[in-house]
Amino acid sequence: MSSRNKVWFVALVFIGIAIAQKQIFPFEAPAVSASVAVKPETLFKIGGFEISNTLLTSWLAMIVLVLVATLATRKLKLVPSGLQNAFEMIIEALLNLAESVAGARGRKFFPVAATIFLFVLTSNLLGLIPGFGPIGLYALEEGHQPPKGIVTFDIPQIFFAEEAEKGATPLLAPFFRSPSTDINFPLALALISVTLTQIFGVQALGFFGYVGKFINVGKMGKFFGGLLRGKAKVGDFLYGLLDIFVGLIELVSEIGKILSFTFRLFGNVFAGEVVLLIMSFLFLALPLIFYPLELFVGVIQGFVFCVLTLAFMAIATTPHAGEEQH
Repeated sequence: MSSRNKVWFVALVFIGIAIAQKQIFPFEAPAVSASVAVKPETLFKIGGFEISNTLLTSWLAMIVLVLVATLATRKLKLVPSGLQNAFEMIIEALLNLAESVAGARGRKFFPVAATIFLFVLTSNLLGLIPGFGPIGLYALEEGHQPPKGIVTFDIPQIFFAEEAEKGATPLLAPFFRSPSTDINFPLALALISVTLTQIFGVQALGFFGYVGKFINVGKMGKFFGGLLRGKAKVGDFLYGLLDIFVGLIELVSEIGKILSFTFRLFGNVFAGEVVLLIMSFLFLALPLIFYPLELFVGVIQGFVFCVLTLAFMAIATTPHAGEEQH
């Protein structure tokens, strides 16, 4: 089968699933609203640990990545082909990207950036598989019915006994949901990225050298030293104030990176999921128009997260111009 025929085959499969889903399980407005909640739904508990549908999909994404890596490297060949060839192409492209952004240091940052990219990409693509949203579980009170458009499975009451005793509202939730639509997922990745950036910065510049980027009082100390000797310079004082101000901006920007990483990924993917669900509710063919766009968004958001991580790590490990030694 040629590459073009494979693309058409995959497209027809997706269209067939979408048509079957629409015809057999027609959407109602409550089904749409139940599928686009900001807070991820808890499916069950293991001990006191809640397992949400976004966490379940995260585990599925990790399993997919481990399986692909295992299959691709199980029988390594000097001249790669098939899955090994595709896997090596992806890894080589990411390594070249890391080196183009961070130079020789790119190899050190590569494992972190590549892992983030592949994890975010796989998670986003899994969330676009037709059927991820409309298949779930419920525990409704007697006489209540789940909205049309969601395939539901009644779960033994033992899973919800604790909630029932507390008078909690009935549960109606999809089994799987894109992890990026849960703000905890991008927040966790953002914290990992920013924390490792600080660690790499300290390793490269030393503790005091790195902290000096945020707390730079050299000029101010020089001014007060001159003041005690009766040779104070106003320029040292003004430059000292400027250094302190710039350091505060640098510190705030480090915190801002966490917010930027988190809400960029969360906002784009969550908005895409809402658009697809609403389009499915309005008319069958509308989601097919938006699917290429959402596929692009899923890829580009992982790429942006990866590139920004590399860029921030490169900046954090670069000395100030006056401190470089050649």
